Amino acid sequence: MMLMQRYSLIWDCCCDHGLLGMSLLQKHQAEKVIFVDILAHQMNTLETKLTKYFPLNQFDWEVRCQDVKTVIVPDVAPQLFIIAGVGAFQTIEFIKSLYASAQGVEFDLLVCTVHGSHAVRQALIRLGFKLKSERIIVENNRFYEGLYVSTVGDERIVSTGNTMWNWSDPLHQKYWEKLINHYTKKAATDPDQFQPVLAQYTSLTQKGTDCYQPNASLV
Repeated sequence: MMLMQRYSLIWDCCCDHGLLGMSLLQKHQAEKVIFVDILAHQMNTLETKLTKYFPLNQFDWEVRCQDVKTVIVPDVAPQLFIIAGVGAFQTIEFIKSLYASAQGVEFDLLVCTVHGSHAVRQALIRLGFKLKSERIIVENNRFYEGLYVSTVGDERIVSTGNTMWNWSDPLHQKYWEKLINHYTKKAATDPDQFQPVLAQYTSLTQKGTDCYQPNASLV
């Protein structure tokens, strides 16, 4: 489990079928969970399921059929926004929107994109987010990076990851090789943009980073 605390409010953004948010309700990880997605039919189905399995006299939840970019971050503490299973570009747009609406309100983010973690990390760095923890997640032979960050803190985010790497783990080696192959192809067509990224990932194994975090689920 990546989460380090219980929250007053958790937002399950682009929640799809709501499985992640429901698991958080089941674990009592927050006083309230808000499910947000733009698909009306899907959200109606989710609300029916929540009403059946998580009655409001026992659990506190809300379903919002809403674009995440229109969410206004409330003055609630502590609160967490989860953005998982979304592409890098859309994830970055959501993060920028939440940050702009926060108006100085502190909040945490748990991000797990389908692709493009490097770009997401760079966006978080530019906005001044700080790292709480990070983890390489392997699921159905696919690799993801779980990023747990906050608007406050001391530990900087590294664009290629830092504490998540365990070079004695064959799966981590395999993920690194996939990244190298991906950015080698990208650099061949756009060297100005991607050659520096490739160099950053290539240099990772020369730094002796061996901070081990076991493979696990997002939450």
